[in-house]
Amino acid sequence: MDQKLESAINDVALIKKVLEKTQRDFSKVSVYFIGIGILHLTAWLLEEISYFIRNRYGYGYSTASSFWWGGRILLMAGYGVLFFYFMKKAKMTGNEICESMVKVWMVVLIGSGILGWLYMVLLPSGNSDKVTVLWRCRELIEVLPVIFALFMTGIMTRRRPVTVFTAIYSIFYFVMFVSMKEVPYGTWGGVGTLSSASGVCMQYLMSIGMIVLGIYLKWNRKETSILKDFEVDYGNKCDT
Repeated sequence: MDQKLESAINDVALIKKVLEKTQRDFSKVSVYFIGIGILHLTAWLLEEISYFIRNRYGYGYSTASSFWWGGRILLMAGYGVLFFYFMKKAKMTGNEICESMVKVWMVVLIGSGILGWLYMVLLPSGNSDKVTVLWRCRELIEVLPVIFALFMTGIMTRRRPVTVFTAIYSIFYFVMFVSMKEVPYGTWGGVGTLSSASGVCMQYLMSIGMIVLGIYLKWNRKETSILKDFEVDYGNKCDT
């Protein structure tokens, strides 16, 4: 009786160990972040094409606006497709942490996009200092939720480099934002226009940064093969 009880306890401990390893495997959801980065790179390319047309043919050229709005629509539609696809994948694998990450980023990306659009619609027209300040603050609607989501990602995955990088980037971003430094932007085919340096940094984060995050989560795994570990552990147990 004691041997059966001990064997049952060992089986429960082994199953618990395998489940814990499963919760720490983020290789599947890593493609989610790579997809977000590719979406932003594509939208960025469309925006640059929009500036190229404006610099060559003038700001009244309607095709330029089509490319700009095309990038925005692509982002929102892409967010939805990525969310439903990887949410289904996370449910199939039973990884609750991955499922929570997909939900957090869905709320952040789609929610901040909708709030940013609503903010622009409600923004008063004019060239006063008040309007200029309000226009600059629009950037924070998109940035602050992303920084929060990055912190949550680092905490949920227990990846300290992600948390440390997010803290450093947060300080760097707010220094750039408060300094109100501007850089040339959209210079394909002409001089382009001046844009906030903090906003350009955000574009790098949401494109190249998200791709790097996805690659990091894919290759920096604490366990290389959940099933293999289970078979080895279970085989050793049966041998004893």
